[in-house]
Amino acid sequence: TAPIPDPTTAPIPDPTTAPVPDPTTAPVPPPTAPPVTAPTGGGDWVEVYKDDFESDQGLFMGTNKRFEPISFPDGNWSLRIKRTSQLKTSWIDIRDYSQLSFKFWMYATGMEVGDNFFFNVRFNGETAFTPVDEWVSGTDFSNREWLQQAMTIGVPAGKRKIQLQFKGDSDKGNDKVYIDQVLLEGNPN
Repeated sequence: TAPIPDPTTAPIPDPTTAPVPDPTTAPVPPPTAPPVTAPTGGGDWVEVYKDDFESDQGLFMGTNKRFEPISFPDGNWSLRIKRTSQLKTSWIDIRDYSQLSFKFWMYATGMEVGDNFFFNVRFNGETAFTPVDEWVSGTDFSNREWLQQAMTIGVPAGKRKIQLQFKGDSDKGNDKVYIDQVLLEGNPN
């Protein structure tokens, strides 16, 4: 019989990764729910601060906080928090109000279930921010949808100024929340 040659193995090429296109920001239709209105408790609500961030960062301090092309409902610009970053305003005069209403639109990307962010306030004379509300991915919001959030804030007696703060609390660099169409109103009641 003829000798049997040793088996050979054909070379196996290294695995390749198919190219992945960069994510796009497709227009997101506005939500079908009606806009949230200022809470009612008597008195007249007065606009204190309103911004859509189309021309600048408004009262929000810092650099590299304004981004495009994610904006609601139109326009090109919004503000963004990423991972554990924050957006904080300069001091806002509220001496004529006993109650405030704060509303904004939010849009998240890359937030895993359980990632969250906070809205905090600080009044004149206070060193620390006080939590007002918290939103958790998978419970309070999902990625890639615009939602309007609203809350009321009681103004303690003798307080004349307030700072607003959005604070991220997530663990990855792709965890982002965009903030747009902020509206702070005051009730002189």
